[in-house]
Amino acid sequence: QNPHNADPPDYEAAQRLLEIWTAQNELDRREWDAHQEAEDNQARQEQERVLRHQEEEEHLHLQEEEAARQEEKKKNHTKFLPFNDVKVSSTIPITPSPHALRKLRKGEYVELYYFTNKGLADAQSVSHSADNDALALMQDEQGLHSFIPIAAAKAKDTIIPDHELTWVQIDEATHRLLQAMAECGWGPEHLDAHLNFWMGLSAHEWCHDPKDTAWQALIFYQDAYCKRWHNTLGMPVSFNLKYIDEEALIKIKFKITSKLHTAITNQAKEASSFC
Repeated sequence: QNPHNADPPDYEAAQRLLEIWTAQNELDRREWDAHQEAEDNQARQEQERVLRHQEEEEHLHLQEEEAARQEEKKKNHTKFLPFNDVKVSSTIPITPSPHALRKLRKGEYVELYYFTNKGLADAQSVSHSADNDALALMQDEQGLHSFIPIAAAKAKDTIIPDHELTWVQIDEATHRLLQAMAECGWGPEHLDAHLNFWMGLSAHEWCHDPKDTAWQALIFYQDAYCKRWHNTLGMPVSFNLKYIDEEALIKIKFKITSKLHTAITNQAKEASSFC
């Protein structure tokens, strides 16, 4: 073509095409970005779902393992008992009856007998195996039957009431019982009350009285007022053990003396009837 006859290019048309392309390209970019964002969101949600599923599976697995461990502990609990990271003691520790310790943990009254030398020896003679966790059917004083731990059933056959203990046995038991009470979580006020109570009785002048009725009165007082203290806890009539009721002691001693006098009189009458 003759360049002399050539027409100049239509720059306006080219500009319009460029504008059209630019606008379309902008739309295409937005559509592309939106599509990519949607795919990214979907991929992220899928990844989060997979992670949650994995965490749930892991948590469920841990729960199943823990349940299996707990079941194993129940079946074979001896394998899981703790031990102290210390050297072996040169003496073998003597522990009270598990039945007595269970009662102490519940805050219940426990007879001193469990903490005497004889009571501790009896506890050692009873096996501490899992069989003692079994239940035995027992009949109470009212004729009612109930299931109680075998250890408790065995203890009922050998226990000596506090009022039948000697003062030597009471001295053996009190400091051991105090230690066991502290280990079982009894509060300092309760411990102090018992400590002052037993110290007050041990320091009482009747402890050194040559007459049996004097220290027998202290033994009966210890038994009766320890039980009364337990039975009145949390009630308006509750009291502090450490305050020794001297009037009550005198009354108890009088009753013991009267019974002894009556018994001696009856024996004398019986003896005279044979003469």
